[in-house]
Amino acid sequence: MDYYVRDLDLSDGESIRKTCPKCGSKNTFTASKIDGRVVYNCYKLSCDLAGKFSSAMTHEELQSYFVQPLVETYSKNKELDSFVYPEHITNDDPANGHMRRFKQRWSKLQNETLLFDVKDKRAVFPIYSGNKLVDAIGRALDGAIPKWYRYSGTAKHYERTMGDANGVYVIVEDVISAITVARSFINTTGYALLGTSLTEEHKTDIADNARAVIVALDPDALSKTLEYRRELQLWTGLPCKVLSLEDDLKYEREADMKGLKELVDYETGAQEQTEPNG
Repeated sequence: MDYYVRDLDLSDGESIRKTCPKCGSKNTFTASKIDGRVVYNCYKLSCDLAGKFSSAMTHEELQSYFVQPLVETYSKNKELDSFVYPEHITNDDPANGHMRRFKQRWSKLQNETLLFDVKDKRAVFPIYSGNKLVDAIGRALDGAIPKWYRYSGTAKHYERTMGDANGVYVIVEDVISAITVARSFINTTGYALLGTSLTEEHKTDIADNARAVIVALDPDALSKTLEYRRELQLWTGLPCKVLSLEDDLKYEREADMKGLKELVDYETGAQEQTEPNG
């Protein structure tokens, strides 16, 4: 707990950005010392510290103010448990007509390692956290409802990067679109919300790992695309742009892929300009 208090015992003119000691959101809290005053703010709109500042708080006052939230938020940082496939999920069989036709629909799935749910006839995508299997999500192959099914519900998102991550995150709705992003733009991360809800967990995870964000939800969710861009920009302080699509990214329409390439190139170019020399 003293860690936060020491951080807030700033020198005049010094500033920090870190995990908010009030609400626990990562990288949303800033504090500066200006002319002897500690000025602080949390960019998470629902936090009690959003838009607030304190004048001449002492070291002891800071400690008293921030101790309780540290106790409350410590338990939030839990590691995901390993996931074990149910017995009815098997390896993909080249002779399986369902899976063969499914992969033929999406060009970027040709070299993907998928599994097959024998019981419910679903193409199954593993979800990893690092090198650990933490969940899986299945896509119905015969029009069954729901179209997408999460097997454990542990994972709140799916992300995919081919090569070394460059920090550009493309926010999409489903796994196939995330894979399309990753395989089309090496080093760029396809980040699937696994639905159309942007949660605090999503925003915190993106704030921790991204350097720039492109929101590219399906065309029928344009209003949500604009809303999520605003939320992410306020929460993370990162550059956030919108890609207005003609169709879902997984269909790889020429105009959509060209537009995404321009945005990815712009963000990676902007990062290279700000990298320190040598």
